[in-house]
Amino acid sequence: MRIGYFIRNIGISGGVKVFLQHVQMLKDLHCEVVLITRRIVDDWISVPHDTVVLKRDDLADIPECGLYVATFASDVRRLFRTAKARTAHLCQGYEPDEYWARIKGESVPEKYATGKHVLGRLKKYRNSLHFKRKIREFDATYRLPTIKIAVSRNLALLIEKRYQQKCFLVQNGIDHNVFYPNRMRAWGGADRQAPLKILSIGSISVGAKGIPDTLEAIRIMKQRRAINFTRVSPGPPSQKEMASGIIDRFLTGLTEEEMALLYRDTDIFISASLEAEGFGLPAIEALASGVPSILTEISAHESFSVSRDFAWFVPTHAPDKIALGIETFVENPALRERCIEKGIEVAGTFTLDRMKEDLARFINEVCAL
Repeated sequence: MRIGYFIRNIGISGGVKVFLQHVQMLKDLHCEVVLITRRIVDDWISVPHDTVVLKRDDLADIPECGLYVATFASDVRRLFRTAKARTAHLCQGYEPDEYWARIKGESVPEKYATGKHVLGRLKKYRNSLHFKRKIREFDATYRLPTIKIAVSRNLALLIEKRYQQKCFLVQNGIDHNVFYPNRMRAWGGADRQAPLKILSIGSISVGAKGIPDTLEAIRIMKQRRAINFTRVSPGPPSQKEMASGIIDRFLTGLTEEEMALLYRDTDIFISASLEAEGFGLPAIEALASGVPSILTEISAHESFSVSRDFAWFVPTHAPDKIALGIETFVENPALRERCIEKGIEVAGTFTLDRMKEDLARFINEVCAL
């Protein structure tokens, strides 16, 4: 059976990275698989040489396959409407939760920011209508009789419970030959005269990443001690980030090898993601690299292990608790070392081999249907 992985635009993002990993793994498993797209946004991204670039928006020129796989909801709907073959929905996060958080004002991207004046209230009302429409679209997409795949156990359970459809688990994994700790490096935060190196990853425009909460925590901490704060994102910094004055270094478009080097030169990793986070790949990479990590109490992070002794956990929207976590790692070496060792142990269960096994099991079951 020929399998077509379709993604309309190929650019830098964690979701695209996982998508491309699936394609390569299926090739390694000697499956007939082809990557299909309309546009390669970042032309330095490594894609298979046999990638098919379509010329028509209506997908009339899409190659014939026995199964199509898409990850973005708009791609899933577009493929399903072609009705040429079965469609699989690779779920990497539950988007309705992201939009409900926007409606409740918990995470509003910069472009949707409003003021308290009359025009601001009108814009907020219009935004709310837009967000509710998006939620209905996402919900309708999940209700389609597509084959569901999820990258984490908690996400698979959520989809099965809400939509009463079977959801296959193909758990994300990382390359432990790339992401590993530097046992020779002395943890930098023990010396109060040296800046504490803190890392945050993700686009501020993706509300589920909780980046504003991390920025506020760093603002608090910079009033207390020397901090060297690095942000990594798929795109350039937002106006809010540029105006914050607290970011010492902003990096984009890093390779896996460059990210691994950055982790190994980091004292503390922070992920302030909200419940809409589907997996949290940077958190696993940081843990595998031996970085003591501050993580939010969300399903994605808590599903990494049955115990919670591998990181400092904080509630969502709690910059003060993040700041306390930073201070605790500095003042409590025993706890810090325990989190480092437990983090490496937990991350060690998220392997590419396990991911490939899950993917092979999924393909075998789908072929048997």
